[in-house]
Amino acid sequence: MQATTKAAPKTLTVAPIEEKVAVVQQKVHESAYALKFAGAAFSNMASSAFCNPTDIIKVRQQLRTQAPGARANAFWAVGVEMARTEGVRSLMGGVSASALREIVYSGLRMGTYEYFKDTLFEQTKGALTRDGLALKISAATIAATLGSSLATPADLVKVRLQAYYPDGSPYRSMRHAFASIWREGAARAVAAGAAPLAGGVRALYRGAVPTTVRGIVLSATQICSYDQIKQSLKARGVMQEGVPLHLVASSLAGFFCSVTSNPVDVIKVRLMNDKTHQYRGALDCVRQIMANEGAFGFFKGFGMCWARLGTHTVLTFLIFERVRSMLGIEAM
Repeated sequence: MQATTKAAPKTLTVAPIEEKVAVVQQKVHESAYALKFAGAAFSNMASSAFCNPTDIIKVRQQLRTQAPGARANAFWAVGVEMARTEGVRSLMGGVSASALREIVYSGLRMGTYEYFKDTLFEQTKGALTRDGLALKISAATIAATLGSSLATPADLVKVRLQAYYPDGSPYRSMRHAFASIWREGAARAVAAGAAPLAGGVRALYRGAVPTTVRGIVLSATQICSYDQIKQSLKARGVMQEGVPLHLVASSLAGFFCSVTSNPVDVIKVRLMNDKTHQYRGALDCVRQIMANEGAFGFFKGFGMCWARLGTHTVLTFLIFERVRSMLGIEAM
């Protein structure tokens, strides 16, 4: 009679409850970051569509090169002239490219800001404190660099679609503008004996340096000042979390970022619309503006910049905070 051998009993390994909780929390954090990106993209798209008339007037002002103070460059004069000669619908020029830009640019710079804040806090083991400006500025700089660099082609197309052309716009649509700019760059590269692919990419990334610098400057003042102002007002017991606090913080943030970003914005717009290559680069653009228009040339369109960016900032943060609340995400 054969002896029967008993199979060794199987042992079940049960993960500690702490591990399970950590895994669930990690998944919740990851989904929250994705929702923050979507909320940032949506809120900025909505704000940009509303502010498009002020945006296009600002671009037209910044592209004019007459002496500072000329009345013909006043924001009201530019707006009235556009409505009279091009129709009221011209004030919504470039809105499609603006929406595309916001998905990439603002989705990344605002939507990943808190991700980089959390990551830098963990990586530095708290050396960069959550209450300090160093952590906020570092996170905003990384997020803005990523968003600005990737969104440059859409930004360039937006500027081209919003510029004034005496003989009518050479672009039928956003898609046509992308294709035309690519072909121009490819043809220029072939004529110079270079690869057409490199020429097309280079053409779409015209003005990438000032665009990225502007994105960093704007984000460091807009997002960080909003975050810091909210934190300070709540810590001092002046205001509590809610719409009034969001309104005050975003209004101040809108003014600060308008002041700091306008000079870089002027350079960016000039370079992006420079189809004849009048400027050899960002530094040459700075030199020519300074020589021909003076220091105030860098603040052309500031009134409309503040009207546009200030309104855009207020609307963006009000919508963003509301969307976060609806999605069950804590306030920024």
